[in-house]
Amino acid sequence: MPDAFQPSWMLHKAVVFLIDGKLPSEAKFLMEDFRLAVNRAVRAGLQAKVSSRYALVKLLYKDFRQDHPGMYAKHLVCSFEVAGSVLKNLRRRLNRGGPCRVPYVKRLMMKAENQAYKLDRVNGIVDLPIKAGCHVKLKLVLSDYHRRYLNDPSLSLGSLTLIPDKVIIAFRKGERRPYEPETAISLDTNERSLDGVFVKGGVCTPAKAAFPEVAEIQARHHGRRRRLQKKKAHDRRTSRLLCKKEGRRERHRIEYGMHQVANAVLDFAEENRSAVVLEDLKGLSKPKRDKALNRRLSVWPRRKLHQYIEYKAAWRGVPVIKVDPYNSSRRCPTCGRIQYSRMGARFECECGWRADKHVNAGVNLLQTAFPEGEAGGLWFSPGAFQHDVMMVLYDPVRGARPEPNGTSPMAGVA
Repeated sequence: MPDAFQPSWMLHKAVVFLIDGKLPSEAKFLMEDFRLAVNRAVRAGLQAKVSSRYALVKLLYKDFRQDHPGMYAKHLVCSFEVAGSVLKNLRRRLNRGGPCRVPYVKRLMMKAENQAYKLDRVNGIVDLPIKAGCHVKLKLVLSDYHRRYLNDPSLSLGSLTLIPDKVIIAFRKGERRPYEPETAISLDTNERSLDGVFVKGGVCTPAKAAFPEVAEIQARHHGRRRRLQKKKAHDRRTSRLLCKKEGRRERHRIEYGMHQVANAVLDFAEENRSAVVLEDLKGLSKPKRDKALNRRLSVWPRRKLHQYIEYKAAWRGVPVIKVDPYNSSRRCPTCGRIQYSRMGARFECECGWRADKHVNAGVNLLQTAFPEGEAGGLWFSPGAFQHDVMMVLYDPVRGARPEPNGTSPMAGVA
C-alpha cells in the first residue's frame, strides 16, 4: 500500500446510474422478495429485541431460506443488514423521544454486496444474480462523469443498490493522507456566503464564495408551500403531496448549489495546496427572536455545506481544520480586545484595526488554527492585509473561478 493511503480507513462515493431500457421482470420480482424479507426481519427483530446483522442472521436465516428458496443467499443476508439499519434508526428515534410506530419499507429496492454482482467497467453492464442459474444484465447509461469513476483503477467496488429506474454503486478507495499545507484559506460561514481570508507568503487577502441563490430558493419555495396549504385547505391529502413535491424540488436545488460551492472552494485549495479552516458549528444555539428569523435560521444549510466540503476534502486529500468560532466576529486580531457592543457591517477597534466583520472573523479563525510560528512555517500577520483585492472563489452568475484577482470585474474593496 503506498504511503499516500491509510489501509485502516476506506472512503466511499455513491454514484447514481440510470438504467438503459426497461427493467427486467426478474429484477422486479427480486426487489419485491427483498422488500418482503426486510420487513419480515424488522418485525422479527422487534419481537426478539435484536438489531445487529449477526443476531438477525443467527435468528432467522434457516427459516428465511425455506420461505425464500428463489433468492440468492448473499441477497438474503444483505436483507438482514438493511433490516438491522432500520432497527438501529428506530432505536435512535426512540431514545430521542420520537414516534414509536413500526417501520415499514414501502419502496421497491434491493441491495447487493460487491461479491454478489459483476460490473463490466468498459461497457457499463451489471451482471446481477437472481438465483442459481438465473442472472439478469442491466445496461447502464454512461456519461463523462460516470467514466471518471469507472476508468479509475484505484477505485474498488462496494455495495450496489437497485431501485426501479436507477442503480447506485458505491466506489471505495483508501483514505488519502492530507498534504502538508503551504497556504491556508479560512472561511466564516454566513447565510449567503463564505467569507474569510486567504494567506500566502505571510500576506492575507480577503476571499469570498457567494451563494445568495440558496436563501432565495428557500424563500420562494416557502411561499409556494404556504399558498398551496391555503389553496388546498379543504383537501389535506393533496396539500401534503404537493408540499412534499415542493420540498423535494427545493432540496435538490439547494444540494446542487452547495455542491458547486464546495467544489469551487476545494479546487482553489487543491491548486494552492491550502488548508481549509472552518467553524465547528455543532451545538449552535438559535436566538430566541421573531418567528420568521428562527424559521430562516432553522433551514440555513450550514451543516450541509460543511459536510460536503469535509467529505470531498477527504476524498481529495485536502486538510480541513475545524475551530471554535466563539467571539470570532467580535475579537480584534491585532490587540485581542473583544467588542461586545452591536456592530454593523464593519469591525472597528480602538487600536486602529478595521475590516469587514466577516473577514475579521476569518482572520480570527485562521489565528486559532495556525498560531504564529506554527503549521510548518505557515506564517501570517494581520498587519500584512490587502484591502484592495478580493479573491472570488465562487460566484453564482459566473461560476467558479480558480484564479480570481483584483483586476477582475468581480473584485471589490474588503
